[in-house]
Amino acid sequence: MNDNLLALPVLEQLAPSVTRRRIGEIPLLVVDHPRVRGAVSVQGAQLLSWQPAGSAPGLWLGERNAWVAGTPVRGGVPLCWPWFGTVAKPSHGFARTLDWDLVSHDTTEDGVVLVFRLESSDVTRALWPHEFTLTTRITLGETCGIEVEAGGEHRSTAALHTYLQIGALGEAEVSGLGKHYRDNLLATDGSDAGGAVTPADHIERVYPEPDEVSVVTDRALGRAVEIAHHGASDVIVWNPGPELAAGMADLTDEDHLHFLCVETGRVNTPLEAAPGRPALLGLTLRLLPA
Repeated sequence: MNDNLLALPVLEQLAPSVTRRRIGEIPLLVVDHPRVRGAVSVQGAQLLSWQPAGSAPGLWLGERNAWVAGTPVRGGVPLCWPWFGTVAKPSHGFARTLDWDLVSHDTTEDGVVLVFRLESSDVTRALWPHEFTLTTRITLGETCGIEVEAGGEHRSTAALHTYLQIGALGEAEVSGLGKHYRDNLLATDGSDAGGAVTPADHIERVYPEPDEVSVVTDRALGRAVEIAHHGASDVIVWNPGPELAAGMADLTDEDHLHFLCVETGRVNTPLEAAPGRPALLGLTLRLLPA
């Protein structure tokens, strides 16, 4: 998908390595730097793609996205905030479906840093009665970093819903998850002394005692993806499996075989923001030989 985004017409050159473009109704910032290529949607300040020089893409992005304003984009790293799941509407909150403001962009020899901001408005107050300032800092280079800062006075749940590109479902093991988990499909609690799982079908597990770093070892692609979780209380592992995926208009019959979601979350322990003390959540991705 990276090549498709790079082929979009340039609307504005912000810097030698940063351009404004558009796909459908969704405005984008595209990064084409000697060390990294990538793209971020202004809607949701959502990282869509990240590909360090000499590497295969690190993130999966769906080719059946409608690219319609207000419709969530499947793939990359959506930000679920100020709630996670279906506890309110829209599902997974409004942060991923609203346009953010680009605050700054900075280019160095190592890559590009983009900073976005979303503030409370009449639209958000109708959905969630709190004042807030949400800032996302995305660092693209050999590694990929996302830092989210939620200012104001409120409690929220959240997740960085990372869609990792994998070679084949059933060939990618996720480790560093911790012993205990909640299986949302079975509505039961489980444990695994190894703290690892190799999903081969529909999975939706919340791990409340994760390690600071999870690793996806992908035998099909011959690589590993290291996910360092910053400020997380949970890691969520999700894949829709074939039956659920068949009913999702933005997925092909084969798409679920090529991504695995390993999410950096605050689900069981909400984020708490207070004046002068913003809530923080983040991650760092690194591609490694398997």
